[in-house]
Amino acid sequence: MSQGTTTTSAQVTEVYALGVELPVDLARAVESYVAQRPGLDPARLLQTALAQFLVQQGGARPEVRELYLDGLFGTGL
Repeated sequence: MSQGTTTTSAQVTEVYALGVELPVDLARAVESYVAQRPGLDPARLLQTALAQFLVQQGGARPEVRELYLDGLFGTGL
């Protein structure tokens, strides 16, 4: 896992690169889903899915809830 920093117009966000292995069928499904939706990439899809899982489990911090809502309403990261 590697750590980095990304910069947007008004904020600096720390990010971690997470290497994951997916079953081939799941990876193909992700690729197909993303290919049908312009503006979405696999990393954003997985980030939103993980944030949703954490929110549903009830232990999400405000930053995670913000990522979840951002993914839900498509306001961009």
